[in-house]
Amino acid sequence: MTPRKPINSLAGDELDVLVQSAYQQIKDAILDNRLRPGTKLTHQALAEMLGVSRTPVRESLERLYQEGYVSRIANRGHYVAEINSADVRDLYETREALETFAVQLLFVKGKVEAAAKRLAAINKEYRKTCEAKLTRERLQLDREFHLTLAGETGNDYLVKMLAGVFDRLILKRRIEGFQDLRGMDPYDEHVRLVSALGKKDEAAARAVLNSHIGSSCERFANYLEVERGANPGLSGLVVKRLA
Repeated sequence: MTPRKPINSLAGDELDVLVQSAYQQIKDAILDNRLRPGTKLTHQALAEMLGVSRTPVRESLERLYQEGYVSRIANRGHYVAEINSADVRDLYETREALETFAVQLLFVKGKVEAAAKRLAAINKEYRKTCEAKLTRERLQLDREFHLTLAGETGNDYLVKMLAGVFDRLILKRRIEGFQDLRGMDPYDEHVRLVSALGKKDEAAARAVLNSHIGSSCERFANYLEVERGANPGLSGLVVKRLA
């Protein structure tokens, strides 16, 4: 990315647009692993790369800090956040809480049958990806399956929170090269969840979901703890470019 001349004086609406753009570009670079965990994020370097003043960068980093993508160290600045095994467990616990609540909402709002039909269609496509190694397509289809479960509740805030959890877990999988080679097991678990929803059996649906998420958590967290180590620490790198 070629550095652009920063824009220094803006009205409120224009500033909001620049903050959103800067936020999204920095976040995308983190999720694409172009800004790796531990990388130091300097206001000036980011402002020059994005062609904005330091104000949109500062506000973007604060937002990313609040969302957990960036860490902030006193007297040292901002860094791309590390995710260790404890963080992975916390993320999976959050995911389980959000999805369990989504199932409850589906029954309360009477949207169980519609959800089951949509999930079955996605799972049919997901099945095709389960016979090979863990791929980006498989991760994205799994994400789509679970976000659709939440989306059928009609609660956009729930979907947004769950999407953030998935994005961070998928990023960590990519960084660590974790291959969860379970063959057709994830697909079969999805099938059981859809079946429970189709039968309007809330207790069974929640049980399948809790087992599905819990076992995924244990496999990934154990891999990090045993094979990779729990917390490699900050690298202290200075960001030079986003592309």
